[in-house]
Amino acid sequence: MTVLGCERFRVPPDHSPSHAKLMSNYDEVPYPDFIHPATHPGNMAAIARLHGVNAPPPESCRVLELACGPGGNLISLASLLPLSQFEGIDLSAGHVKTGNTMIGKLGLTNIQLHHGRIEDWMTEAESDEDRFDYIIAHGVYSWVPEEARQAILAICQTRLSANGVALISYNTYPGWHQRQMARDIMRYHAEGIEDPQTRLRHGKALLSSVAQNVPQGSAYRVALEEELKALEQANEAYIYHEQFEDTNRPRYFHEFAAEAGTHCLQTIAEADWGDSTYEQVRPDVASALASLPKIRRAQTLDFFRRRTFRQTLLCHQSVAVSEQLQASAMESMHFVTSSNLQGDQITGSNGLSGTVDHPATQQAIQHLVSQYPTSMSFEELCSVGESQEPVALATLKADLFNLVCVGLVSVSASPTEACREVSSHPRATDLSREQVLLGDTVTNLRHQPIRLDDTTTHLIRCCDGETDHANLIESMIAYATANGGLVDGDQVVTGEENLRPLVNAKMASNLQRLAAMALLVG
Repeated sequence: MTVLGCERFRVPPDHSPSHAKLMSNYDEVPYPDFIHPATHPGNMAAIARLHGVNAPPPESCRVLELACGPGGNLISLASLLPLSQFEGIDLSAGHVKTGNTMIGKLGLTNIQLHHGRIEDWMTEAESDEDRFDYIIAHGVYSWVPEEARQAILAICQTRLSANGVALISYNTYPGWHQRQMARDIMRYHAEGIEDPQTRLRHGKALLSSVAQNVPQGSAYRVALEEELKALEQANEAYIYHEQFEDTNRPRYFHEFAAEAGTHCLQTIAEADWGDSTYEQVRPDVASALASLPKIRRAQTLDFFRRRTFRQTLLCHQSVAVSEQLQASAMESMHFVTSSNLQGDQITGSNGLSGTVDHPATQQAIQHLVSQYPTSMSFEELCSVGESQEPVALATLKADLFNLVCVGLVSVSASPTEACREVSSHPRATDLSREQVLLGDTVTNLRHQPIRLDDTTTHLIRCCDGETDHANLIESMIAYATANGGLVDGDQVVTGEENLRPLVNAKMASNLQRLAAMALLVG
């Protein structure tokens, strides 16, 4: 099939030198196995539907992830959506081997990881089985050679289903102008050094030295110190690939939108709620922004925010996309909130707050808060209130819409089912129990990464669905005794006679905390 006005790209089948070097770099320094909450098909579908796109049902969809790394993001999704099918591709054989090992341990049958180039998937879809409802390209577009970037867009063009949604993330200007400066300094000083750790250490050392020898309070020093602080907080493997790979090409948003357009793709919105709002912009400026065309408006907002990164949702140009959010789409959504409601005041974990005036909305939100981390459908929320009058229900829908837009309530096109009550034999998710054997970060039932302390990590290992509370207590006492005790406030408690009452007192609350983190399934 040929579409007029849309370009086709073909690349040589052999590995180019740039691909070979890239493959070697990722085998030598494996990329961190990050989880990206925005890539959940439920989130992608919700945002698309709120913009008038009839996105496929997340519960029974086909998902492709390009440059899937060790597969952690896709494996989590496959475990959460067992009736959907998932495929991932990555250039690193080591990544794919690691991911397939985890898939085997979990016994997942709805996911496949493939070793190969992104370009190898640039084929026409011969049937619906060759198309994907959701395509994810997170952390790849800015970091690969031009032929691979064009291949990503070509795959979205040829392999995305009719109403399918793609997510592509990329570094953006204007914010990356400052980061480019820091990257150039570090790469220059590390030139000729082969060992990754040494390159990283030398690069950061020069950046720090430059910052310390620039006049205090100068704009240059402030910028360098800001970049140093960000580097100190980041994963070292991530820094290595972000700052030291040969290719890292940021885009202005309008440039990315134009590139997508050459493949008959259009932008829908950002995949992260709040990224397209006018928060911290003066009302008169917000009004002026709202009058601009869609692409120009978004690009101008990036200038206001000094934006460095985007996660953009795309679909085919033939699909009708509404620039205005469609409140009517709320009726098919599922809602969840970790916010706190006191009277008519709602306060979110993100520090935002608002007022909920209508009694029907107050009742619904209070019940939604009590169900966390389990979600509720719009129909279920409507049945909570005492009044079923059309006016009350219309107000509830409008209030929910506003709370979602400001980030006080989360919305998804698929439900989240989590265990809120701790059973006599608690059971953590199979995925989290495997993940704690590898590190301190687990993925919950909401597809969110959670970093744990060593004690909580051990507790998750013990929550196998067969161990009761009494034996969990014994296991935690033994663990604490073997590892120097437990921290209680500003003290370290040691000795079985002191540990036993402490573990006894805290076991119930710690298990309840696991439930609140959406890590328990029984």
